[in-house]
Amino acid sequence: IQKIETEYPGFNDKTKDKLVYKNFKENLLEKTHRNKDIDCIDLLRSYIKFFKDGHITVYQIDDGQKVQNNKIADNRVSITEEEFQNKIQSTTDPFEGIWRSGSYKVGIIKSNTEYLGFIIEADTAYWKPNEIKFRLLENGKANYYLRDHSLSEEMYELVDGWILYFNFSRYIKEFPKPNLSEAEYNSKINEIQGCYFKKLTDKTAILGLSSFEHNYVDPINKILADNKQVIESCDNLIIDVRNNLGGVYEAYENIFPYILTNEVRGLGMEFLATETLIDEVKTWYDDEEGEKKAAEWIKMFRRKLGEFVNTDSTDVYINKIILAEHSPKQVVILANNRTASSGEAFVFEAKQSKKVKILGTPTYGALDYGSASFFSIGCKNYKLMMPTWRSMRLPDYPIDNIGIQPDIYLDKSVKDWILFTVNYLENK
Repeated sequence: IQKIETEYPGFNDKTKDKLVYKNFKENLLEKTHRNKDIDCIDLLRSYIKFFKDGHITVYQIDDGQKVQNNKIADNRVSITEEEFQNKIQSTTDPFEGIWRSGSYKVGIIKSNTEYLGFIIEADTAYWKPNEIKFRLLENGKANYYLRDHSLSEEMYELVDGWILYFNFSRYIKEFPKPNLSEAEYNSKINEIQGCYFKKLTDKTAILGLSSFEHNYVDPINKILADNKQVIESCDNLIIDVRNNLGGVYEAYENIFPYILTNEVRGLGMEFLATETLIDEVKTWYDDEEGEKKAAEWIKMFRRKLGEFVNTDSTDVYINKIILAEHSPKQVVILANNRTASSGEAFVFEAKQSKKVKILGTPTYGALDYGSASFFSIGCKNYKLMMPTWRSMRLPDYPIDNIGIQPDIYLDKSVKDWILFTVNYLENK
C-alpha cells in the first residue's frame, strides 16, 4: 500500500473518490488479521485490482514451499491416460482433446457443467500429471491456476475450434487435429505464434503482427525487407494486431513509411520522480551516450523527488516520418480487446494517417501509464511491478479501461474478420 500510494503515477487519478478507496483499503487490511500467510498473494492481487491498470502486477518469487502451500486439495482429475485417450478418440466436443501452450501440455475433458484442463506434461518442479491447470466455466469465465498454483480469474475464448485464448496466454489444439492439411495447419500455427506476410488477392495483402516484443524486431524488419516490392505495389494492406500485447516502438517504426500520409503528433509523458526510479534509470543504458542521458535525468529527478517530471523540452512531440515513394492506397488495421500497451500505441499513432481505418473492437486499454519497473515491497517473497510515468494526455483523453475505439465496429456476427475486411476494401 505504501509503495502504491507514494510511487504509482496513477494513484491520485485512480482514487478520486477518497471514501471508496479508504473503505476498500480498511476492509482489506481487516482481512489480513484473519487470513493465513498462504492467502497473502490473493490479498496483494485484490489490492492491485482496485486500480484497474494492466501494467501493475505482483509476482510471487518461486519457492517450492510456496507452490506446495498454494496447491488446492483434490485439485486433480481422476482419469487414466488410457481412459482419456479412448474418450477423445471419438469426441465431437470442440473443447475436449490435447492442447499445448509453451511447456504446458494439457488435456481437456468435460465434467458436469465445466471443462477441466489438466496437466499431461509440464515443468515437474511446479506441476504433476493430472493436476488441474484451468477450469472453463459458463459465460466465458475461467479459473486459471498460475505456475505457483495461485488462482487467476480470467476470461476465455475458443477461436476456429482449435485456438483457446485466455487473458494472457493461448493454447493450440494438438489432438484431434483441425480439419486442415498439414501445410495449412503449419501455416496457421506460424500466423498465430509469430508474424507473417502474404497476398490474399491480386489487390490485397496482409501483415500479421502477433507481438512487438524485442525479439520480434528483427523478424518484422526482415518480413518488410523481403516483401518490400509487394507491399509497395499492392492497393490494399491489412495489418492484423489482434492479440498483440505490446513490446517496443522499434518493432513497428519501419511500418510507418508505408501507412502514414502525414507526420504524427502526440503528447509526451511525465515520470514520478522517486528513488526507485533513479535506481532503475542507472540500469537503462550501457554506452557512453546513454550514461550521459541517464545522468541528466537523475539530476532532474533528484531536484524534484515526489513530483512529476517531463524529461523532454516540450510537451508535444512531432514524429516526422520519411514516407515511402510507393505504398498501399488503403490500409486497415485489425484490433481487438487483446491489443494492448505498445500494440495500442501503434494503433493510436497509425490512426492519424488519412488512409488508415481501424476495424474491430475497442482495444484493451492500457496506455495511460507505462515503463513498468520492479519495486521492492519489503518482503523477499514478492515483487511489485508498476509503471513509472503517466501520459500527458491525462486527464483530458484517458484510454485505460476504455480502449482505442475502432472506426468500424465488428460485432459478433462477423465470424471472419479478414474476409470481411477484404470485401470492405475491394467492393465498391
